[in-house]
Amino acid sequence: MHAKSTGQQIEQPRQPAAKILPVAEEDYTLGSEQCGRHIECLKTKVAWCTSQSELQLVSARLLEIQESERRRIATDLHDVLGQSLTMIKISLEESLLLLDGNESEVAAESLRRLIPKVKDALGEVRRVAMDLRPSILDDLGILATLSWFFREFGAVCQDMEVGKDFSIEEKNVPVPLKITIFRIIQEATSNIVKHANASRIRVSLKEAGGALHLSIEDDGVGFDVAEMANYCPLDKGIGLLSMKERAKLSGGHYELASAVGQGTRISVVWPLVIALRA
Repeated sequence: MHAKSTGQQIEQPRQPAAKILPVAEEDYTLGSEQCGRHIECLKTKVAWCTSQSELQLVSARLLEIQESERRRIATDLHDVLGQSLTMIKISLEESLLLLDGNESEVAAESLRRLIPKVKDALGEVRRVAMDLRPSILDDLGILATLSWFFREFGAVCQDMEVGKDFSIEEKNVPVPLKITIFRIIQEATSNIVKHANASRIRVSLKEAGGALHLSIEDDGVGFDVAEMANYCPLDKGIGLLSMKERAKLSGGHYELASAVGQGTRISVVWPLVIALRA
């Protein structure tokens, strides 16, 4: 029996595969985007964990340095200043006894011998105070402080040539940055003396392009920066981390460049805000 033709076209149902392909492509695209976002998230977490590890390391080392510094100051006060004051006390007591015995000339000579001891004690007090925070920084500013620092540095490290370029006016260095600049230079030169085996240091502090530029470089043995990032000995790596953290916390951009046998260069750039120049 044959069906009667009506002259109408009968629409055949589409095959399921025709719908599966776009869905599969869409799922693939979404999956790629999700994977990319997941990778970026992991990268962020790794960077955060690395930063946290560095901060923990710096914090632990800073506490260790703080305690070590307290012990050193206590030792200095006890062994040097304490002994000086004890000797001064004994000499004063002897002089008083001499005066009571009408031996004024001998007493006067004893008192005269005290003057160098008092001067030494005053010098020790100044040294401890300067180590804690150089008063010259507050009284005369960063440029005078750096001139003083490198005079002292040159007296101790006489075989090391120091080049200085301070092309900036005192008024153009924001007050909050002055102690940061000093501490970074102090830490950098300490690292150079301890580890670099350098014969020359060059320190530059200048203003250019609306920013403050600090650089410290040496011609020492250098090191592998990538290796240092993975293996960070406390006596060297922490110094680098502390400089980096000081720079970051003060709004600066820190860069470290070094290679084995090619010396080391540390640079920090701080954008200068007009309001801070007043």
